[in-house]
Amino acid sequence: MKNRLVLLLGSCLLLGACTKHPVLPKFETCAIDTLLQGDGNSCRVEYRFASISNAGKSPALETIEQANLGYFFQLEAFTGTLGQAVQTSLTDIQTNYLPVGMGPSGREYEVSVESEGSVIDSLIGYVITRAGYTGGAHGMYGTECHTYSLRDGFELSLADLFSEAALQRLDEVIREKIAAQYQASTDDELSEAGFFPEYIAPTENFLISESGITFYYNPYDIGCYALGAVEVTLTPEELAQLCAE
Repeated sequence: MKNRLVLLLGSCLLLGACTKHPVLPKFETCAIDTLLQGDGNSCRVEYRFASISNAGKSPALETIEQANLGYFFQLEAFTGTLGQAVQTSLTDIQTNYLPVGMGPSGREYEVSVESEGSVIDSLIGYVITRAGYTGGAHGMYGTECHTYSLRDGFELSLADLFSEAALQRLDEVIREKIAAQYQASTDDELSEAGFFPEYIAPTENFLISESGITFYYNPYDIGCYALGAVEVTLTPEELAQLCAE
């Protein structure tokens, strides 16, 4: 598994030796648009959930679909249908942001979430993007990535892709690439750019593609809100060198 990422990005089929090929997912977008109201306040909700329409044809796909439902609708340890997930999520929004007797009316909130699924060889990449305003000084946005094995539905972590030595080196490489992107060679310069240098490290929020592996850092993950989202990509060549060291 430690060299899996390099092999994958080198266009090698991970399941080439298997006699049975995994069932490929068929993604269909489920759209939900609604306006929740309470005590003169409102919250517009827009969902675009990429559902695996043929999940029932594979235990692995069923596992992935259930995981995606939980992540997308932010429901911990959720098991159930898409309809149940939607209803539970809307009820949570109503309870948390539009409770009875919440105070002055006229507040307008917004929650927008969309997702997209993709397949690269024997892996599924699932990306969730969020944006909205639910109070405070400004709105929030972010990107959330998950990578699964088509063979068993297992969600991959960095420890599944890199050896311990490679992970240590990865920490250094990410810091070096951020320093180069923002022309900040010292921690003081990174701080001036809006970073929290002590928090810069590999993140489990990553996506694998033909271009390599991209690490996504949302506002406040490793820097102030004004810094914005930060993306760091390692190419297949850089990954090969990393795993060879």
